[in-house]
Amino acid sequence: MTYDPNLQRPADTQPDRELKVVQSSGGGSGFLIAGILIAALIIGGYYYLNSGSTMDAPAPPAVTNQKPAPAAPAAPSSETPAATAPAPAEPAPAPAKPAPTNN
Repeated sequence: MTYDPNLQRPADTQPDRELKVVQSSGGGSGFLIAGILIAALIIGGYYYLNSGSTMDAPAPPAVTNQKPAPAAPAAPSSETPAATAPAPAEPAPAPAKPAPTNN
């Protein structure tokens, strides 16, 4: 028995088209080129940003064993401090409504 009725096509027939074998090349070269470009951009940016004008900061003072001179005392203020208000004679009244509780 060469024909099975459950098959879509007879088992003896040849395929209409020949099978083509497609060889996929390695995709690593794209990542290699991208990595080289990113590294070149980082290195170029580093040199570009650091090639600007030099910072000419004044040199720090030389280290000595002497203490610095004491600071001059502050001059006394000619203004008198503001007077404080006296404490209230009577305590504040209790609230009419008690505070709510969180139960």
